[in-house]
Parts: sequence; structure tokens; C-alpha cells
Amino acid sequence: MESIKIKDAAKFLAAPAMSLFIIFFLYAGAAYPMSVTLKDGAVYKAAPGGAENLISLKKGDTEETVSIDEIKTIDFSDEAAKAAEGDAESAGVSIIIPPDVKAILDMVPDKSKFPNAGGYIIKDEDVYTLNADGTYKVRSHYIFKIFEDRAADGNIIMGYAFERESARIVMGRTIQPDGRVSNLNPEDIKEGDMFRGAQFYSNTQKVISATLPDVKKGSIIEYIIEMNVFKPLIEGYFCPTVYFVANEPKRMCRVEIRTPKGKKLKWVSKNFDRIYDSSFDILKAVKEPKISETANETVYLFEIADVAEFISEPSMPAYKDSMPYIQFSSYDNWDKIYDWFNANFEKHVNAISPEMKTKTEEITKNCKTAEEKIAAVYHYIQQQNRYISIKGDLVAGLTGHDARRTFDNKYGDCVDKAILMSAMLKIIGVESYPTLINAGGPQWAIETAHLELNHSISFVRYDSREIFLDATSQDSRFPFLRTDDHDRYNMVPQLKKHIKSGMPLSVQKSYRQVVINKNGGISVKGRREFDGAFEYWVRMANKSLKESEIKDSFKQRLNVTLPGVVLNKIEYTDLMDLNRQVVETVEYEAPDAVIVAGGLILFAVPGYSFDFEEVSLKERKYPIDYQYLTRTENTFEFKIPEGYGVKYVPKNFAVEDKYVKFGARYEIKDGSTIVFSDYFERKQRTVDVADYASYKSNLESIARYAGEKAVIEKTGR
Repeated sequence: MESIKIKDAAKFLAAPAMSLFIIFFLYAGAAYPMSVTLKDGAVYKAAPGGAENLISLKKGDTEETVSIDEIKTIDFSDEAAKAAEGDAESAGVSIIIPPDVKAILDMVPDKSKFPNAGGYIIKDEDVYTLNADGTYKVRSHYIFKIFEDRAADGNIIMGYAFERESARIVMGRTIQPDGRVSNLNPEDIKEGDMFRGAQFYSNTQKVISATLPDVKKGSIIEYIIEMNVFKPLIEGYFCPTVYFVANEPKRMCRVEIRTPKGKKLKWVSKNFDRIYDSSFDILKAVKEPKISETANETVYLFEIADVAEFISEPSMPAYKDSMPYIQFSSYDNWDKIYDWFNANFEKHVNAISPEMKTKTEEITKNCKTAEEKIAAVYHYIQQQNRYISIKGDLVAGLTGHDARRTFDNKYGDCVDKAILMSAMLKIIGVESYPTLINAGGPQWAIETAHLELNHSISFVRYDSREIFLDATSQDSRFPFLRTDDHDRYNMVPQLKKHIKSGMPLSVQKSYRQVVINKNGGISVKGRREFDGAFEYWVRMANKSLKESEIKDSFKQRLNVTLPGVVLNKIEYTDLMDLNRQVVETVEYEAPDAVIVAGGLILFAVPGYSFDFEEVSLKERKYPIDYQYLTRTENTFEFKIPEGYGVKYVPKNFAVEDKYVKFGARYEIKDGSTIVFSDYFERKQRTVDVADYASYKSNLESIARYAGEKAVIEKTGR
């Protein structure tokens, strides 16, 4: 419902032509047609009080009648308010928009200045207050103008650990373009347990949520929320991060960090030396905070106006790897964090039961090398210990449970599995440590001590080698680990250092034998061998499917380039056996797969193409980030029909720069067989913007080459 806000309630209600009886008539049938704000700031549902200059307030289950002299504002929440507004105007009573609302409306810019924006952030303010006892509070004030329907979201959601934190929605309201205001009713604020699907449950995590009323295109939403941390996770832990850029433009961005006087914070400014988009050059002004002091506090202030919106590009790095930000820490070094994790990890890893020892010895008894033993344990934990996170405490969420419990339960989350991995490897004399990592996201800023992490994996040492393994997967054959773990800093608390994970190469090798028929069809037989990420995806995508479903899915992919294909066979080696490499065997026929023109037949390598979406833009502002490295190899043997000879094959082709290596060639064997082979290797994870033009040109030349055709002709023999 919509509402009108009336600043001077006493003047409005006392107007001769607008008595309470007229209001009552306008709102006939509505028990509490309006809400009022008293001069002390309290807000209540209200109705006419039965006599002039009296208002009836709804206070819980009771009613109270007050004089209009006690009322600061009235908020009409019914379509009949329009009639009331008309009567007020005819009576000579002006409806005044409150100054704070008018000030907000005056800040809304012309939409034409931001043609790509879904909305406009009028105010984005965070105030951190660190107390002398180590507790702290965060108060956030947000005001947002909705330009487009896609940005019309009035939901407020806050998660918190109630044993350590409290949260509250201080206020919320929706402002319409004409100044009408709809306030969030405190009774509409909900609180409940936190669930994240079937694999996560915590009885210490809560969610507080609300939906602002009357949110739509053209509205302005405003809310203030607070988070109070009354028991920090680690003693003295206070590590705020300051961001400036959002997906929508900002009029004002302000962050204030208040600490007890004399308390010094350590901070690092990230990405200010490589601002990719010149629109954000203004952020150089906030590379360092403005520091001031009051009688009792030291204040770190960041304040900047007119920040452009962030427009993403395909395959670009994570936000924090692309945008300037500031990371603060209350610690001078990592020692407190290392020690806190060690106190938990050490005892959890040493919790080894006789049953665990027996099982470990059983699954490794036929292994001849340390590598084979590690692989056996790695595969066992992946497949026999399900990923389920049940946390009764936030500490357990980060430091896990003891290994015996996870082994007995046959389930655990990432930390639990990493601890179990270390315990079982300890039994066979292999050194292993649980690590903390920010998987799949930005690189961890290790210059200051803080917990920007979301995952735990294993760091393993054996035979003078050091590798990382991730037992949360169910489909990674040793020694591969999930791609979102690649090339990221791992904190290894027990070694008191950070170690960057490597980038193992994922390889796919394909062989096809193609028989070309005179009528334009082809028959294909072949196999593919998968390793690394390719093998992981094949296992994950197909292991739970029926044979018919696997066949239908594969046929659909073939039909994209070979319409009318008949799939005769598609088989995989045992997808549940992690000790065995996945191999695919396939047989199919495709009518009209080649072009028959008189005595000529033209054909391309079936299903062979490249789709480089990452170079679809004419220019880029941000690097390309592939996350991991790959190599593919293909061999196709074409058997040409009897009575035909080779007229033309494309020339050999090769491209290489510091990012990619590609080569392809055609070879003629015995006059009746044409062999095509290629390789494509990605050599670096990221492509610099400065090299984009040449890199784009190289990839486009590869894509063009993939579409070239060979030609055979009738020989008359």
C-alpha cells in the first residue's frame, strides 16, 4: 500500500475542513488506517480516537488514546489517503515532505546519466567501532534508488552466530518519488535458523530478515542495520575490509573505523597500483585512510563521492583481484591465528582410533610406494566419507572435529575431511597438514593477518615432494585436486606459513577413425582419455545417470554439429573406480556430414570447433582469468572412399605466444587415408590486458582454421 507523510499532524487534524470525523469517514472499514510517529520517535498503528484532536494507538494487545499534540507525523496507508490529501489541499493545508525525505529525493540524479545502471546508491556507509575489551559493532546505513525492475529488491537478510554475535534491523522504509513513505513494521522482522541445503546445518547460526514494503521501480529503499560482536572468534580479532565499488553507481561511499585511542591497526592497500578501468582512478584518493583522534578514539576515515558502477567482463578475475580495496587487521603478524588453529588441529589429528588404524592398514596393504598409499587413503575419504556439515559451534566450523568422530560418522565437512586425511596418513608415516584456503574466489591478501577463507584442503609431503589434495571431492583421481583450489595461498597453521598451491595440467586425448561414405555420410569409432579436470567433470556428470541418459546427453552434443546423428555406442570405464583413468569409447554414424558436389567431396573434422567467448569483446578493461591450465590432443584418421583421391588438405598451422600453444597438421598416408592431428595448450592462468589484441587475433585465427575443409575427388580408377 502507498502512504502520505504529514509533517505537522496537529495543524492537519485541526484544519476546519479536515476533522477527525472526515478522516473516519474516508477510512471507514479500516481498523487502523494509519501509523503515527510520536515526538519521542515511537511508531504505532493508529485510528481516529472518537473525538476531535484524539488518536487511538495500537500498542500490542492494548489501545491507548493520545492527543494530537503528542504526534510528530502521520502516515496514511490506504488508497483513501489520496482523497484525504485532496481534502487537505482544498482546506488550505499543505502536505509537507519531511526534510530528511526531501534531502534524499534531491540526491537522485537524472537516469540518463547512468544508462546501464539498474539503480543508484545514494548512501553506502559503514561505521566500525572497536571497544577497549575487544568487542566491536558494525552499523551500516544504505539508501538506494531503483531505476529498473531488475534492481527492485527490498529484502534485508543478516546471518550471525548468536553465541558470539547479535544483529538487528534498526530501521527500514520505502520512499516513493512523490515523497510518500512506507515504514517497515518491526513486527514484520523475522528470525530463524540458518540452513544451506541438505548438506549444511548449524544450531548456532541465525538469520534475521525483513522485506521492505511497497518496493518497485522508482522507489527508494533505506535501511540501517547493526551487527554486534560481543565475543570475537579469536581474542583481539578485528579485521574489517573496506570496499568502494559496486555493481551500481554510488553518490557517496563512506567507511569509518573507530578504535580506542592509541590502538593501532595494520592495513594494506590492494590493487591501487593496477586500476584497470580509468573510471576508478578517483579511488587513488582513498588509498590511505584519513586518521584523526578524539578524546578517546582514533578514527580511520575513507570517504569518496561519485563512484562509477562496476561492469563485469567474461572470464575476468574475481572482484577483489580486480578492484581496489583496503584490508585491516588488529594483529601485527599471523602468530595468534596460527596458534589458535594449531591448538585445535593438533588434538583433532591425534585422535586416532584402533578401528581407523585397522582400516588404513587394510586399504594400503597392497600398495608398494608412498604415492600408492596416499592415493588409496585419498580415494577412500572421498568416496566413503560424505560431505555433510553439522556444526554446533562456530569454532568447530573453522577447526573441525576430531578425526575419530569423522571416521566413525562417515561424514564431515572440508575441515573434518582434511583432519581425517592427516590422521590416516600419519598412521602410514606420511606427513600431512590441514590447510585453510579461499577456494574459487580472490587471492588471499597475506600481507595482513585475517581470515578471508572458505575452505580447507590438505598439504602432503612425501619422497621430497609437496602436493595439495582436496578430499571434499568425490571424483578427483590422485594426484588431482579441484580446479577452484589451484594457484591459491594456503595457510598451513602447523607450519606457521602460507604456501601457494600449484596448477596441475588437465589433459584430454582423443582418437577417432572416420570412414567417409560416397553418399555423404560418415561412420566414426574412437576413444578419449581424460585426466585432471576433464576426468573430474566426466565422472561427476555421468556417474549417477542411467545408460540411456548418458547416451541421450552425448547424442544431443553431437547433434549441434552433426544433425541426424545415430549413436551406436557410448561407454565409459568404471566411473566409481578412482584408481582407474576414465576412458570413453564411442561409435556413431552421421548422414550428410560431408558435402558431395559432383565428383568432389568436401569435409571438415567432425565436431571440431573452438568457441572463445572470452575474446568476444573488441577491447577489454580487465584481464582474462582461466582459473586452471589445460591441454587437449586430437587425432582423426579419415578413410576416403574407394575411387577417390586427395585433392586438397589445409596447410599445417601453428600459433604460439606466452599464453597459448596450438599446432595442427594434415598428413596423407597411402593415398587412401588422411590423418589430422592437433594440440592446444593453455600455458598461463591469466592474460594481461596489454596483450589482449594480439591474443584475441591468435585465438580467432585458430577458430577460423578449425572450420577449414579438406577435398577429395573421384579419380576415375
